Amino acid sequence: MTTSLEAQADPPPKRATLGKMTGELMERLRCVLHQPSDSEPTAHTARGWVDLAYEAAYGERYTAAVEAAARGLEAPGAQDPENRLMLLRILSGVNEMRGASGLAAPYMAERISLLRELGRSHQAEVEEQLGGILLREPDRVEGEILQRVAEDLRTDAPGSLILADVLSSLAVCVLHDEGPQASLPLVREACEILEAQDKPQALAGSRMFLAHSLLLSGETQEALTVAEQVMAAPANRAVRGAMAMLRATIHHHQERHEEAMEVAMASVELYAGCGVRKGAASAAALLAGMTAVLEDGEVSVLAWKVAVQQAELGEFDESRMLSLALGQQLLELQRHEEAEKILDGLSVRLAGTEEDLSTRGRALMGLGHAVTQQRRPVEAMAHWEEAAQLFVSSDELEEAVRAHLAAGALAASLERTESARTHYQEGLRLAEQSDDQDPLMLMQTLHSLGHLLTRTEDAAGLPHLEKALRIADEHGTPWQIADVTDTLARGHLALGQGTEAISAALSAADLFAEAEDDPASAEAEIFAAKVLLEMDRAEEAEAIFRMATDHRESDAELSAETLEGRIDALMQLGRADEAAELRRELTRLKRRIKP
Repeated sequence: MTTSLEAQADPPPKRATLGKMTGELMERLRCVLHQPSDSEPTAHTARGWVDLAYEAAYGERYTAAVEAAARGLEAPGAQDPENRLMLLRILSGVNEMRGASGLAAPYMAERISLLRELGRSHQAEVEEQLGGILLREPDRVEGEILQRVAEDLRTDAPGSLILADVLSSLAVCVLHDEGPQASLPLVREACEILEAQDKPQALAGSRMFLAHSLLLSGETQEALTVAEQVMAAPANRAVRGAMAMLRATIHHHQERHEEAMEVAMASVELYAGCGVRKGAASAAALLAGMTAVLEDGEVSVLAWKVAVQQAELGEFDESRMLSLALGQQLLELQRHEEAEKILDGLSVRLAGTEEDLSTRGRALMGLGHAVTQQRRPVEAMAHWEEAAQLFVSSDELEEAVRAHLAAGALAASLERTESARTHYQEGLRLAEQSDDQDPLMLMQTLHSLGHLLTRTEDAAGLPHLEKALRIADEHGTPWQIADVTDTLARGHLALGQGTEAISAALSAADLFAEAEDDPASAEAEIFAAKVLLEMDRAEEAEAIFRMATDHRESDAELSAETLEGRIDALMQLGRADEAAELRRELTRLKRRIKP
């Protein structure tokens, strides 16, 4: 029965509990970071070389796997038939996986010969008949062959090792063609045979397959149980690393944070220790993501660094995205100089190539934020302009729009109005031509351009704001509707349309109140009151100034602003005594808030 992840979720641990783990995790991550395994490990026995060869093959270090298996054939214990059979299987299997069937054939032949010498002629016959099918991922036609062979073996050689072998290969084919649920009976059958035959290493591999298939099928509790069985029995580091990663994934989804972080860390150590770089990078990335969500930023940064290191050691393309994640984590921690170094390095590494334009664009976006925080806005604008071009080239129009919005906002803050207008207009053009147009992105672009234009007394901005408001009404949140309405009010005032400005501002105040943003609601009312005062409608202005703070809690600065407005309104109305009383109240208030 499928186990619900939500049903088993535990409450998040207290921050104090996680704090105890931080020091230990950081120390263990530093050990991995500063002591990468640069040289291949050695073994003293054939059995030891079997494990090293398997670990290298699992980590896709095929040359190292072949070398380890070949050395195993010369090591003490190589004449033990079981050791020799495993080493020959690794040599033939690895060569077959990398497309060197000619190199695989002699080892396959030697293994078949040894099986016959051992009196296992039926197994030898089946292996000879199937050839490389047992050594690689079978296709659909090969899967049909395996199905027929399995049916024959259930009759002719029930419970045999060769049946377990055939079932395992068949399960791989079924998993891909029919899904994980369909593969479960085959893998279970293989595990039962290997357990009965007392083949612990092969059983560990089959149980690993079973645990992953169970997880993919949604049978999380059984997957966890099988993974724990593997960890409690003899298994090499690659298999143990995989099972630790599976356990970390399940614990993470069930919000058992301490357990998830502990086994994710164990997976990093196991994978890194045996050179399974992709696995170590994935486990470190999982740990980084978990600790970031739990606001343990320092651990997260170290984990991302380990993920990047492991991916680079394995020369995997994933190192680019992991470097990007590290840079973004550093930005979140406001470590802007470090973020700049990481993101600039990534951008330079990808420059001059046509590959991975998207990742370079994202690196430039982060780089722009890093240099902005270091008060280098001109550089930031250049980075965002280039990022926009890259996103257009990679057909990521929404990201290009975001880049233009960022550059436009920065240009506007620097009073570079024409540059800001150009960026917003280009962002709008891209937003409108996108096939899968995000209405909220279009709304944001219209809002930004409309605000800029009306602020510079260009009436062309009003239609943009009105369109933004229509989109917000249909797709936005109450707060977004209020925000656009507020901007529209200020746009009307900039264009000398006081009555329209007052109406829009009071509407915005009501909308902000509905969105439970009382400070913004009060500011909108104060804005409306100031416009009324400028239009010599002092009595209405005084009433709204008073309303802005009377019916809600306001901070001291806002209260001071409303008092100043009421004083001006009362003076216009000739009510000097009331104004004097409010002036004394304002003086007392300013004394309290004076730094």
